[in-house]
Amino acid sequence: MNKKTIITILLALIAVAGQAQVKCHVEGTLETDAWGDEVIICEAGTDLRVVDEPRFHVKAKDGHFTYDIETDFPRLYVVFFLKQQETGNWFQGEFLAENCNVNVTMYEDKRVRIVSSGEEGRKHAVKDSIEDVRFWNPVEEIDNKLENPDRMAEFYKADFISTIAKVRAMNVDSLPKAYVDSVRQVVDHYMRNESEQYTTLGLQLKQRRDSITAGLVPFRFAYDAECPMLWTLYDVCDAIQVLKRADNYANFDKSQFEPYLTLYHDKLANYYPGHPIHEQIATAEAAYRLQPGKPYTDYTVRNTDGHLVPISTLTKGKVALIDLWASWCGPCRRHSKAMIPVYEKYKDKGFTVVAIARERKREDMENAARKDGYPWTSLLELNDENGVWRKNGADNAGGAMYLIDRDGTILSTSTDAEELETLIKKALNIE
Repeated sequence: MNKKTIITILLALIAVAGQAQVKCHVEGTLETDAWGDEVIICEAGTDLRVVDEPRFHVKAKDGHFTYDIETDFPRLYVVFFLKQQETGNWFQGEFLAENCNVNVTMYEDKRVRIVSSGEEGRKHAVKDSIEDVRFWNPVEEIDNKLENPDRMAEFYKADFISTIAKVRAMNVDSLPKAYVDSVRQVVDHYMRNESEQYTTLGLQLKQRRDSITAGLVPFRFAYDAECPMLWTLYDVCDAIQVLKRADNYANFDKSQFEPYLTLYHDKLANYYPGHPIHEQIATAEAAYRLQPGKPYTDYTVRNTDGHLVPISTLTKGKVALIDLWASWCGPCRRHSKAMIPVYEKYKDKGFTVVAIARERKREDMENAARKDGYPWTSLLELNDENGVWRKNGADNAGGAMYLIDRDGTILSTSTDAEELETLIKKALNIE
């Protein structure tokens, strides 16, 4: 075989390797026009506040749309109404883009219905059908009763009904903040005290609903352990994300989700080898371990010169606050501004702030930093190019803070400036 022939074969192999191995055709129907005619189809985990591309936006015509996906591996995709997503409360459908056809039906106020001709899609449909019978259908029946406006007096106490009516009638922008806050405190009180919210009959229905939903996660885990599929690997990743956020909720039961880590390492680590989901699971698990007393992770960021550098080179020998923030995240910016006087007090004593902004445009970061008056320089994570948020376990959150010691040990994940100052002084040996 001569040299020219070998080169030709190699070029052909490269061309084949570069082609998409998976081609998925999506056909969609809109059963409502309440949310407009534009839907979003993108890979699961995409945050449109940071990464938004024209190809994600699909316009329906006469209530129908089509969409074609070409990718290297079967990957999990989501579909939802754009306008519904903008309200912060939306119904999202999920499907695996594999070599198959996918039919999507979208409704105004209920789950998206998806039917896939793919092997993984059919496997998951069996699990879904069991869930519907055991959990979702009974829950929907109870919700329909509890949400029926003509039957509210049967299930809710008069004072609660009156409070909810006030909240719905409120124009937050035109009312004094103190009044709005007082009403919200009353609502919060009712939410924490179900016996004051529901009548006896309503409380019975609510407790029955809770009893049904309490069995959902154990069922899913048992099914995943018995009938593993590619979807199961995504379930593992989801479980880790839930565990990462568990401390944000009072009395959260981690025991339902922790077995997913054991299941993965015992049975699934070599399942579907080479799939990118394994890297996602490894990254998510490492981020889950980012807790006080543990070493902070290392990853690359773009420095002010535009070069990729390890984050450790920017914190070495310093007590450092890693401040992950975004121009569009109000709470993040409030936490960052609260740290300004702390920074000014200790910046010459061994303390530094390494701020990283998660943005779609550099100007958004620059404008926000200038407006807020940050005395430190902020680095830029543009369009999630380095996966910094994912590596910190922040995922689709606006931001997070990690206070780390000189040796890289995490001291705190708090965002409270007063609490952080106490720890900074201790780490700097300042009385």
